[in-house]
Amino acid sequence: MVSSITLIGTLPPIKGVSDYCIQQTEQFTKTMNVEFYNFKSIYPEFLYPGKTKEKDTVFAVPQSPRLIVHETLSWYNPIGWIATGLKAKGEIVHFQWWTYFLFPVFFTIAVLAKWRGKKIVCTVHNVLGHESGFLDRFLSKLIFSIPHALIVHTQANKKQLQEFFGISSRKIRVIPHGIYTFYRDAEVSKKESRQKIGVPSNARALLFFGHLRPYKGVEDLIDAFISAKKKIPALFLIIAGKPWNSEYRKTIQEKLACQTDYKLVFDYIASSDIKNYFFASDVVVLPYKHFEAQSGPGNIALAFEKPLLVSATGGLPELVQNPQCIFKAGDIQELIRKLEWVFSKKSILNSMQQDSHTLTKRYSWPVLAEETIGLYNELINKPNQ
Repeated sequence: MVSSITLIGTLPPIKGVSDYCIQQTEQFTKTMNVEFYNFKSIYPEFLYPGKTKEKDTVFAVPQSPRLIVHETLSWYNPIGWIATGLKAKGEIVHFQWWTYFLFPVFFTIAVLAKWRGKKIVCTVHNVLGHESGFLDRFLSKLIFSIPHALIVHTQANKKQLQEFFGISSRKIRVIPHGIYTFYRDAEVSKKESRQKIGVPSNARALLFFGHLRPYKGVEDLIDAFISAKKKIPALFLIIAGKPWNSEYRKTIQEKLACQTDYKLVFDYIASSDIKNYFFASDVVVLPYKHFEAQSGPGNIALAFEKPLLVSATGGLPELVQNPQCIFKAGDIQELIRKLEWVFSKKSILNSMQQDSHTLTKRYSWPVLAEETIGLYNELINKPNQ
């Protein structure tokens, strides 16, 4: 049985995939010793519109006597990468992969740790980047050749690894993305949360949450909202997230120029404020046009047991139980019909909420950590490859 692991990823104050690492690390420390190598600097700030760090009481490093955190990694300093690869103590060295920009860091660490006889595991959050090109695919192919096992969150991701990179199915394990419970640090009534963020008390509120990027289909949601509002006068749209660039910000503003029942928050939402947006909403909508991974905002929505409407792309359909809650990506007319259906009867919303509650059990961190540790034990018991 594995008793100690080394994790390579991000923890607060760095953003990156810290919400995922917070929950995973917290769960692992309940049964084993964890050594975590974190970044001091992850990207040049000018390359990342949402900024790379956050200081918030909710967004915090897990506390455990079984956890040691080394803040020694920087995107520009290879000495830290080499030292990590040579010093990692865990029986398993497990790193997160979500952007090819950090290829030199993870490649160096993984190669050195494997050379030392460590078993290497990689969780692949994005098999292909959201704006994938030749360099992304070339570097991804190199990095995916190193680990003894690759973890993905969806069957679609597994298929991508096999088809685009020729990875054997024996090396791939599908372990779903866990829900982000730490954002639900306190219970707030719908009335109170709506007062805090400025949503009418009688509204039927739709929420789009997260970075605003063209592939996420925010424009489709706006068009559907405007049309559906003719039959649902109380419909209200909340869009909260940082636009990827000024042009996209302008596009969203122009589409809503003649509307009144909406709230736009063009900014990164502090972790301690996130609960107010989800408690205030009736339905969370994920209208992504193309997507192969799993959605962070979707997993936050499940933690709040919120009804979800999702497009039929990537792992989004796995966030709902009722096929009626899924619409064709890019099909605005179908999304309009889904919005009208959701609010046609109170029992429908109640049923969707119950489905989300049920899925929180499947995607709970104790369940997912047990599956991951099972993989670790399999690797430890195998001869070196």
